[in-house]
Amino acid sequence: MIPEKITTLEQRKFLRGCQKFEIRSDGELEITVNRLGFHNHFKFPLWQLNPSPTRRKFIPPGAIVGAVLFGLIFAIFVVGIFVILLSKEDHAAAAALLVPLILFGIIFGASVWNWMTKSVNANVFHFRNGAGQLHIWYAKPDLKTFNDFCETLGKKAEEAWNNRPIEPAPQTLAGELVALKKLKDSGILNDAEFERAKAKLLEQAEQKKIGFA
Repeated sequence: MIPEKITTLEQRKFLRGCQKFEIRSDGELEITVNRLGFHNHFKFPLWQLNPSPTRRKFIPPGAIVGAVLFGLIFAIFVVGIFVILLSKEDHAAAAALLVPLILFGIIFGASVWNWMTKSVNANVFHFRNGAGQLHIWYAKPDLKTFNDFCETLGKKAEEAWNNRPIEPAPQTLAGELVALKKLKDSGILNDAEFERAKAKLLEQAEQKKIGFA
């Protein structure tokens, strides 16, 4: 048996909400996700998960450039307004600067939002059928807990694969499509990932001439 380290992981991230993973004793992984009013709760068999994660770190360059550039412009307008007010010059000039200040402030905020929400810093576990990914945020809530959970998850997924249920007969195309639909309904796949996986299945079915000897 695999030594137990940690089987539950709760993570919180600024502007990304929170997520909870629980390795269940029945061989399933239970996931709860809460993000800005969006709530999803689902579970799936651990044997469907590839036990070896990939380390992925990505920061959208456009968002960084936008945040720095428009943040600097926003700061210049703020300083300009304060200088005008403190020098007791025409306050109408300060009022006129409020419009571009608000505009650049909105653009700056949107750039920061894009930066924070589109950045990826995680261990990514892939599903064996290639139809989805599981992102576990790096070093959340701390590095040791994160590493211990990822190690346990990988070992449990490998153990589950070795003891997975064997289908009595080859799975049909209809069954594969139903399984994909369940992954989409559970939130594991988004619309684009579902359509790509579906197209791949249909292409493979055409090449193998499923249903014909």
